[in-house]
Parts: sequence; C-alpha cells; structure tokens
Amino acid sequence: MNTKQPTVHSTSRRDGFVLPSVVFSVAVMSIVVVAALSTSSDERRASRAVRESTLAEYVAEAGLRQTYGNWPVAPVKALNPGDSLDLGWQTLPNSGKYRAVIHRVDKGGLQEYNVVVQGRRTGPNGGVSSILGVVGGIPLFNRAVYGGQLVWIQNATLDSYDSDVAAYNALTAGKEADVFSNGTMTLQKTTINGDAGAAGAITLNNSPVVTGITTPNAPAETPYDNIPCALPTGTYSPVTPELAAVGYTGNGVLNLASGQTLNLTGAQYVFKSVQMTGTSKITLPLGVHVDVQVQDSIYMAGGTLVNTGHKATDLSFTQCGTPTNPAKTNYWGLTGGADAYFSVYAPNNVVYALGNSAFYGAVISSIFYITGSAQFHYDEALARAASPKLEVQKATWTQFPGN
Repeated sequence: MNTKQPTVHSTSRRDGFVLPSVVFSVAVMSIVVVAALSTSSDERRASRAVRESTLAEYVAEAGLRQTYGNWPVAPVKALNPGDSLDLGWQTLPNSGKYRAVIHRVDKGGLQEYNVVVQGRRTGPNGGVSSILGVVGGIPLFNRAVYGGQLVWIQNATLDSYDSDVAAYNALTAGKEADVFSNGTMTLQKTTINGDAGAAGAITLNNSPVVTGITTPNAPAETPYDNIPCALPTGTYSPVTPELAAVGYTGNGVLNLASGQTLNLTGAQYVFKSVQMTGTSKITLPLGVHVDVQVQDSIYMAGGTLVNTGHKATDLSFTQCGTPTNPAKTNYWGLTGGADAYFSVYAPNNVVYALGNSAFYGAVISSIFYITGSAQFHYDEALARAASPKLEVQKATWTQFPGN
C-alpha cells in the first residue's frame, strides 16, 4: 500500500518588500543628486573665486603700472625715511579698484621705495590681491670722474675714501677712483687708483699708472640728463641776508670779490653764474646740505671752498636748465683746497680743476681737465647719496601670499 506524502507550501508573504526597496533607492538617488548639485555649486563658486582672484590680481598689476606711469614726484620727494604716501582708492574702467601706498624704506641716502598695491573686484564675490614693486634711486656719482666727450688727466693722483667710514687718510686710501669717458681719454704721467675706461681710444703718455683695468673702446653709456632749475626759467635766488652781505642783487650773477665770504645757510640756491676772485670764500656750516644750481658758468680762480663737515655729500654744484647763451662755452673752473669737499654734476659743461690743491668728491662733465700736481680723492659715500633719477628695480614684482 502506497502512502502519499502531503505537499508542504510556505505560508510566508513577500507583498511588502518592493515598496521599501523603491523608497530606499529613491533616497539613495536623492542623496546622489543633492551631492552632485552641491558639488557643482561648490565647483562653480570655486571657479568664480579663482576667476575673481585672478581679475583682482590683474587690477593690482594695472594699479602698479599706473602708479609707475603717474609717479607723484613732489609728494614722494618730500617723504622722509620711514614715511608712507597713501594714494587712495582708484577705480578702473572694469569696475575694479586699487589702492597704492608708497613707503620710503632707505636710511636717508640713495632712495628706495616699496610700492604696495591692493586690487579688488566689486560685488559680493569680489576677489582681493596685493602685490609689491620696488623703485630705487640711480646712483649718479658711482665713480670719481666722468666725461661725456673727453677726460684729460695729467700729473694728478686719484684715489678714494669713504667719508661715512672715516676721514681721508693717504695711508689707508682706497682704489675705487674709477674714471670713464664716453668719448676719448688721455692719461699723462698720472696715477689712477681704480679702473680707466673709454668708449673711444685711451692715449697713454709718460708711463701713467692705472692700478685697475684699462678698457678702451668700451660700450658707450647712456648720457646723463640735463636737470631743470629749481626755479622758473629766468628766475634766480632772491636776495637773502647772507647774499645781500656779499652784494648780490637777485639778478642771478654771484660775484665774490677778494676778501668776501658767502656763508651758505639755505638748502638750495639758483644762480645764472658764479665768479670768485682773490681770497673770496664760500663756506658751508657743519651738518648742512646745500645744492648750488648754476645755469651758465663757474669760475673760482683765487677763491676757496670751505666745507666744514668734510663730507662731499653735503655740498653739490649742479648745472641746470638751458644756458642763456648756447653759443658760449660754459666753462666751469673749480679750485681745490684742504676743505674742498663737494660734487659736480655738469654733463654739458667743460670742467677744469684749477691749481695744484686737493679735491674731495666726484665730477660729472662733458669735458674734464685736471693738470698740475693736484690730488683727487673720490668720496665713495657719494654713490649712496640721494639721486634725482629713479627707476623701477628689475625683478622686484611679487604677490603677497594668502590673498
């Protein structure tokens, strides 16, 4: 007898499984979509931030270039070491704004300025960027003698010292008395403790000695600029007590007769011409800086310069403006002495060192002559003196981090 086993059927139900699965899938997809949208939004904001930051950098660069191109000469010249000049916020055509601040960071000699420019874009997502540029003075007197056409040195001895370190001492004199001509040069029975170079030929007579390098046919240098007079054309220093004492009338012609002494007390003088005769003197008190600008000629035969502080950086003679008679040779005859510490900037003039006395300083001229047994001592401190000419320092652009 066959016994048939009963069939067993499961009683569990799966009716509720699909709905939770769908809900879970929808939730996962929602999270993915939200994450994708959020990521897209973050990327868009990040991209916008990068774009705005880049544009802000361009704004700062444009501001730096505009500051260089529209350099505020007078306000910057008035800055003392440590001072700053805020030029305020300026608006560019693309609605960007920049603010330039000029800081003087030197110690009072050759100028050095940091130019900090902050650029920014307007709007809630505007970027900000700050960059730095540097403007510095170009040393004028970075050698003992310069001649634009000719340098003629005969019998003299040239050496150097640094008045910021110590007074001149023949036993410790330096060998930085470099001489350069943008034309030709003649050296005759002379000693130059430094280099001698010329864009043209160098003629050596009677065994001159050059302790450094002698370089004829050197690359020509950029000619020195003519400096405008500090007063309007045709206007000269007014009559002040110290000038009235020597008979000056305000016409620009300074004539010092034998026995007269002009005690310089002002910071700057502008004359048409200067002439000293006999035992006349021009004196400079200790610790005072004076610039004497001369439009035409200087002749100091018999006169004496007395710079009490013995620093060539304190007294300068500068040719300025256009000569009143261009057809006339504007001859500068300068005399030396134990107290003759000064610099000469006369790139369009013939400068002649008169007599056999010592000179302490430096000379920039068109043609320079020194003969006799004069001693010429170049003051190296003049290379660090303030300069009327500025230039943007190469490779000084930098962006501040974190902006």
